[in-house]
Amino acid sequence: MVIDPLAARDVMISQAGLVPQEPYPGVRERWKCRCMNCQSIVYPTLGSVNSRGTGCSECAEYGFQRGNPGLLYLVTHQRLNAAKIGICNLNTRRIERHEGRGWQRHATLAFPLGGTAELLEKQVLAEWRAQGWRPVLDSGKPYDGWTETVPLDEEITPQTLWQGILDLHELVAAGGPREALLPDDGAE
Repeated sequence: MVIDPLAARDVMISQAGLVPQEPYPGVRERWKCRCMNCQSIVYPTLGSVNSRGTGCSECAEYGFQRGNPGLLYLVTHQRLNAAKIGICNLNTRRIERHEGRGWQRHATLAFPLGGTAELLEKQVLAEWRAQGWRPVLDSGKPYDGWTETVPLDEEITPQTLWQGILDLHELVAAGGPREALLPDDGAE
């Protein structure tokens, strides 16, 4: 199904309060937009606006709040033989929901601001992809959060992954290369 770019633009403006800043990229592609309320640049997909009614992630009163305390976590799944990194705010049931789907908590790291956890998560994912570690599918199908996973083996263990996360965190905390933790143009 082909979506008219002008109709897509109208949906973003009328339903989400977001003004596109670039040509329409496709229903499942992140689209650079400016929030009409807070003027933040955000990157939703037209599909998420249509299906879930999402809008500006900075103005949202639901979901992950960058300005509130947050956790970065590492969970593992025995059947998938995979590990998954994620972030959530404190006092949410996000990790418990993962546990209900067969994931087991390996470790967590608390942050006064969730935005710091988010930036570290992005850096870790960039590092994992630079290593050539691809996300893990479940029977060839994607699932919630599958892009934040890596396969486990004799060398890639939960312990080595967690140590890598701590090393990146320590590097930044010690005043290391902060550009490594700056959001890229695709950050939401």
